[in-house]
Parts: sequence; structure tokens; C-alpha cells
Amino acid sequence: MNDPHVEELLYHIETGDKLTFQDPLPVEDETAAFRLILEDGVVTLSMQEHHATEESARQAVEGYLRAWELDVALQYDSSALRFVFDRSSILDRDPPPPPPPGTPETVEIVGISGSESVGSVELLVHQTAYPQPPRDFVADTDARTMWEQYERYKQGRDRLLPMAYSCLTRLEYRALYHPAKGNIRKRVEIMYRVDRRVLDKLGELATNLGDEAEVRKLTSESQLRAPTAQEAQWIEAALRLLIRRAGQYAADPQREWPHLTMKDLPELT
Repeated sequence: MNDPHVEELLYHIETGDKLTFQDPLPVEDETAAFRLILEDGVVTLSMQEHHATEESARQAVEGYLRAWELDVALQYDSSALRFVFDRSSILDRDPPPPPPPGTPETVEIVGISGSESVGSVELLVHQTAYPQPPRDFVADTDARTMWEQYERYKQGRDRLLPMAYSCLTRLEYRALYHPAKGNIRKRVEIMYRVDRRVLDKLGELATNLGDEAEVRKLTSESQLRAPTAQEAQWIEAALRLLIRRAGQYAADPQREWPHLTMKDLPELT
């Protein structure tokens, strides 16, 4: 091609074992980079910017799609929705002259990919509408990494308490470079607008709980017991809240996001 231009990208959706759709209406959206329609399980992205290669076009859209996947995952507590690339449509904006009559033509199919299913066998939710793409939320490195750690735990491949502490300290590390004054938890509170009591309770549970096999570290405060079901539920809910806030902050660091407090979490007795 003399002047290739990616006209469209096509993806299809795959759902985990928690989610299925029954005759949903199409979803449409538009950004400066593309127009999107999700219909009958197929996502068509019509490019509004010029991209000469499939790779470049995919880079322009897949951050948007990954944020959509993560937003749904946080709602369903599992990777319930995936966008899987199928193919691209590329046109030549400066095509060569047509060949003489009778010349054989070669047709190339670009970008067919395979897929794999994800999810765990749990309660199946039937939805009559597709989830809407999120606003003011991105799947940045922190949100994505924290979710991957959390999901490994949910799949039985990681321990709750060390994973929870790792997520908390990731936010503390980011807050080291925030101009707010105070100790590290105070900086996290100001930066992410998460009440100090939420942060302290999460740190307390992650540090002091755990039996001999799971305890993160042994101190004079260690209780040497596994979290109760209520405590585990609270930790999980707190982590999902922090993952979402990390993605919101990454989308707009200057915004005064609603302050997250203990009232946003299950009650602890």
C-alpha cells in the first residue's frame, strides 16, 4: 500500500462464568480517536485519527477497552468481560492504478487472533444490557497491578493478607511524591481522598492477622489467627474500593473525588 489507513478495528466480547447477556441493546460511544458500537457481541471501532498500522490503531483504543474490562471486573468481583481482537480493516488512501483486465488479485486477511475463556464457576448473572463504558476511570499501572494481585488471591494463587498489604503500600509509595504534608498515611488520605481510618484499619488487619502460615510478619501485636469471614469480606471490599479510586485518580489527579469513608464499606464488629 502507498498510504495505508486503518479504517476499523473489530473485537468480540467474551464473558466469564459469572455473566451472560440476553438480547442487549447496542452501546455506542465516541472519543476524539474513534467511534464505537457494541452490538451482538461484536465491537466495531471506526478510527477518527489516522493510523498507518494495525499496531498503532490498537494502541489508541486498547487503554479504553482495558479500563472498561477493569470497571466491569470490580463490579462483578472477577474478570467477567474481555474484549478480544479479531481483525482490522485497512484501506489505501493512495491506491495504485487498477491492473489490466484479467490480472489475478491477492486478498489478504489481517489480524485474526485466537481467544481463551476466563472466569470461575459461580452464580451466573443474566443481563439484558451491556455495561456502559466508564467515565473518569483508567486502567493505569497501579489499578491494573492491584487488580491482578487481587484476582490471583480470588483464584487461590495468593494469600489475602500479604496481597492486601502490598496493595496498600503501593499507594503509600505513590504518595511519597505528593506535595501534601504529614506522614505517609496522611499523604495517601489527601492524595486519593480515602479516610485515614480506612487506611489504618486495612493496615492493621493485614499486619496483625494471619495464622502461622499466612501472617505477614510476627510482632507483639500479632494475633496468630486467620481473618474471620466478616474481616475477609471487609478487606476484599476495601481493596476493590482502593483499586477503583486508583483508576479514578489516574484519570484526573486534580479532581476532588468524593471522600471514601468507613460508611462505604461493610460494617465491622
